[in-house]
Amino acid sequence: MTKEIGHIVSFFSGVAQIKGLPHVFLHETLLDETNTEVAIVVGFDENFVEALFFEEKFDLEKPVFRSFKPFSIPISSNYIGRIVNGLGKPIDSLGDIKGKQTPIFQQSPQIIEREIITQPLSTGIKIIDTNLPIGKGQRELIIGDRKLGKTVIAVDTILNQKDAKPRVNCIYVACGQKKQKIQDLISLFEKHNTFLYSTIVAASAGVSFAEQYLAPFVGCSIAEYFRNNGQDALIVYDDLSKHAKIYRDISLLLKRAPGREAYPGDIFSLHAGLLERAAKLSEKKGGGSLTALPIVETQESDITSFIPTNLISITDGQIYLENNLFQKGFLPAINIGLSISRIGSKAQPPILRKIVGNIRLILAQHKELQKLSQLETIVSAEAKNKMLRGDLLLEFLKQEKHTNVNWQEQVILFYLINKGVFDDIGKNKQNVFETFLLELIRNQHHNLLEQIENGKFDKQIKQKIEKIANNFKKEFLAKQTTNNIKH
Repeated sequence: MTKEIGHIVSFFSGVAQIKGLPHVFLHETLLDETNTEVAIVVGFDENFVEALFFEEKFDLEKPVFRSFKPFSIPISSNYIGRIVNGLGKPIDSLGDIKGKQTPIFQQSPQIIEREIITQPLSTGIKIIDTNLPIGKGQRELIIGDRKLGKTVIAVDTILNQKDAKPRVNCIYVACGQKKQKIQDLISLFEKHNTFLYSTIVAASAGVSFAEQYLAPFVGCSIAEYFRNNGQDALIVYDDLSKHAKIYRDISLLLKRAPGREAYPGDIFSLHAGLLERAAKLSEKKGGGSLTALPIVETQESDITSFIPTNLISITDGQIYLENNLFQKGFLPAINIGLSISRIGSKAQPPILRKIVGNIRLILAQHKELQKLSQLETIVSAEAKNKMLRGDLLLEFLKQEKHTNVNWQEQVILFYLINKGVFDDIGKNKQNVFETFLLELIRNQHHNLLEQIENGKFDKQIKQKIEKIANNFKKEFLAKQTTNNIKH
């Protein structure tokens, strides 16, 4: 085998142009004199090879050599419970990860290898599971300005997979994030025992361009291992707007022609290629699934800028977080009108679908009636009732972070709302009542949840739910009255 030699012509922050290496291929790793992998090829023309070095410092006098191998990581189930960097190497002091060397840049599954998405992926977030259901194999974008709770939605979805049957293996890719944010996430995962089924790929803002650029592809390859072995996987990309900026910086340093907003022309195909790898495979291919939750940050709620519009067109729907709702204290601050899930109710458990089938209509009517009531002084009794029901539902859809409500519990709660059990609780006591009622059901009536999970929701179960709720309501309201008298 002829040894091709390359010499560095230009080098800045790990982004290099190299002379030589005439037969190199895309995504091939380059070696130094000690046969250590030092860089990955990201492009070439007739004059230069473009490469990203894994370290931002390198002796420019030293030559580099071809490895004849694509950039690969050792893929196996051993990644569960681990924290790795953007190159797939462990950074948690728990030793090396063994597995089969697999290239991280792979083709997405063909149409014929895929299946229609029908299996629900429960997030534990009431407003999403009822209005914007996510299915296994879907790509649902989380979009909004900074500090509105995008990461919280993604993290809560991962936390909710703790008791999922069958198990959902979760991969969280932190790309270009602050070190403190990643540390807080690790602490949260440790607190909730999330590492039993999760992996974190951490490429903070301070590491090399190569690590930040490769991190989403490394995370995707780990998730694909589970999908290809007939299991379910969930991947969060936090966030792809930062990843796009990193790729823009790399492209500008390599003197590639800038396009709209100075992004290179191939940024769309880069993200499309990554997100298309999320899929529900056919039974012939093992029936595994990979669900993707990419996150993108907007500036001043502008969803028409380049990267957000790209990602909206690639994904199967978006969860849009709005500043106004956040300021009003409506959390999670999801605007149902501007959010959509293109899989829709197909990806809802049949019982939940039946119970919450008209929820979007009620909320849409409520919004229209609110506008109408501002114009007219006299509102009909029917309109008042619809507005009260809408107010009740909106209050009910509020949820504190990290307080997951699984879909079986949501069935019970929304059934009770439809039956009017919550009507006379009072707006300010509603959340307290809901919390205590759920605790009661979880601790003393767990068999009810199991029956609903198994698809049973007959007259007998409905009567039992109503009886439990009404008895508890009497006790709850009596205690509230006693407390008010004391005060």
